[in-house]
Amino acid sequence: MPIERFPFDPDTDREAWLAERLKYVNASEMAIVCGQGAWGSLAELYAEKKGLRPSQVDSAVLRRGRWGEDAVFRAMREERPEWNLLKAKVHVRDTDRRMACTPDGFATARDRDGIGIVQCKVIARSIFRQKWLDDPDPAADIMGPATPPAHYRIQTITETMLNGLKWGVLAVIINGEHTWEFRLLDVPRDDEIEQSIVDNTAAFWRDYFDPGIMPPYDPQRDDRLIKALYPRDDGSAIDLSGDNRVMVATEDLVAKKAGMKNLKDEIGALETELKGKLGEHSFGLLADGRCLSWRHQHRKAYSVAATDFRVLRVLNQAPEIKDD
Repeated sequence: MPIERFPFDPDTDREAWLAERLKYVNASEMAIVCGQGAWGSLAELYAEKKGLRPSQVDSAVLRRGRWGEDAVFRAMREERPEWNLLKAKVHVRDTDRRMACTPDGFATARDRDGIGIVQCKVIARSIFRQKWLDDPDPAADIMGPATPPAHYRIQTITETMLNGLKWGVLAVIINGEHTWEFRLLDVPRDDEIEQSIVDNTAAFWRDYFDPGIMPPYDPQRDDRLIKALYPRDDGSAIDLSGDNRVMVATEDLVAKKAGMKNLKDEIGALETELKGKLGEHSFGLLADGRCLSWRHQHRKAYSVAATDFRVLRVLNQAPEIKDD
């Protein structure tokens, strides 16, 4: 298991680092191959590493993480002054298993064994309460018992494993509207998770990337990817008559669209009935304390630029396909 460690300065080496990341499943992507990703899909990861779609170089979420990293380290130095902290500017690569990570930092402490991984996060207060706290009740203490989401634990464990260390922590700033809180959560190494990381990474390269086979699309996540991969049609036809799932999905789509139309008609009829009750009145007071409102609104004029896009329809019969 040859481990390579390359110095990485995010201010000067970012483009080279992004290019190197394409050769590996990185710690921040590991939850995707393990089936625990909070965002992204296996097909999207494949497409990015194959160069079929551009890498997500930047976004508002990624910028928040970069900008917030310094704040997390400052908070940690204030809250844990007895710890020795070092920002990690290194890209760590397992070239055999094609796994890599870029840790945020390393730490040592008198009450801990050797060096540990520090993974920094900036999390909105509402998200921390909903997805981290063991008790998400609004009255629960934000500093109460918490369990990091699976994708962050997998990321931290990957970094701890690749660096050959014994412990890791998630250092978290909880970003409220008026206040910030700091939490430090242990992420212990886990043999079962580590084996899953190794096995699923191997499966990604073996079953999909190396033979050039696109992973199955995730219908809940891959809408933008499919539109990006296939922006235009070529006028040809594909025989899907042997694909039973296509038939089931088509029938389901037709039924749901019919249901939407029926529901829209029912909503329209109810709205018409209630408008007739209101007449010229702006508001209608209801017995339970609620209020109907039917008021004038002004919509400003605007123009929409011309655009081309593909439309999915279910036709009653196939059109005539002309061969070129």
